[in-house]
Amino acid sequence: MSAGHPYHRLEVPDGIPFELKPSPGKGWGAFATRRIDRGSLILSERPTFVIQRSHTEITDYHVTIAFQQLLPIQKAQFLLLRDNGSGCFTSMNEAFAENSFNIANSDHDEPEAHGLFPLHSRFNHSCMPNSKIPTVGGEVISSFAIRDIDAGEEINFCYNPDFEGRTRDERHQALRFTCDCVACLPGTPFQQLSDMRRRLIRGLQYLMHGVDLDGQRQSSHSVIFDSTLKFVAETFSITLSSRLIYALLTMFFLEEEGLLDDFMDARLRPSLAQTVELFKSESNKSIAGLAMEQKAWVKKLEVAFELYGREDPADYEVTLALRQLRPLF
Repeated sequence: MSAGHPYHRLEVPDGIPFELKPSPGKGWGAFATRRIDRGSLILSERPTFVIQRSHTEITDYHVTIAFQQLLPIQKAQFLLLRDNGSGCFTSMNEAFAENSFNIANSDHDEPEAHGLFPLHSRFNHSCMPNSKIPTVGGEVISSFAIRDIDAGEEINFCYNPDFEGRTRDERHQALRFTCDCVACLPGTPFQQLSDMRRRLIRGLQYLMHGVDLDGQRQSSHSVIFDSTLKFVAETFSITLSSRLIYALLTMFFLEEEGLLDDFMDARLRPSLAQTVELFKSESNKSIAGLAMEQKAWVKKLEVAFELYGREDPADYEVTLALRQLRPLF
């Protein structure tokens, strides 16, 4: 029945370890045609075109101008795109919005730019994904397996970068559709634990950074209920010992949630090592160093808890440095 579907005419490079086919309840998706080992490259894709504007500024006019500059084969590929794999899109901008990625590198404060990626856009969402697009290299985006993916398994990734700190209802509100991954199946013990872990991750992030996931301070106590602790976090007065414990707790909860992939580990581990080096008290540094020598995150945490309540001569210096980097008001 789907033999004549337009997605069968999307150009899929030779050797790619997946095929496009219907995904029950999700339109179409990408399914592994062979086992994909953890860490393996799944797909590198260049954009069909790029629009150098923020998402909210892009209109039908901008997409139409970009479309008119394409080669005939590229135009034909764009016109194959369908709304959730079925009906035609009602506007050029709608087609672009549903099949584009922000390719600006936020670490380098690059201005927003969005590229059209017909193949990566076929990957469906999961709050517990098996693949990830860790970084953008120029205009190319690449996806990697963050765990072993079996042949026949659907390949998915998480559509929002901060979902590790959002509960099921918060995620669905942002997505505007219902995810059916194991962290979203209502009423199950895992889903209930998942919501608790992700809420704790969000709170720990607030304590360490003094802001919520959106980079803003919360006027209510929706994340941190203790007003004194909230004030201490927002003035960057959290002690170095507490910062290390909070960071290790975050890693532990991420691991328990099944979200601590190799890319996240590689990104977060250096900051932990830097925190250990900041201690000036030899006894504190010794405990922190011993904690980091442990292999399992839960073991690191157990050792680091010996630091709980301890102050360090470096605490005030760290607070001042953070206040200079991030003004209080």
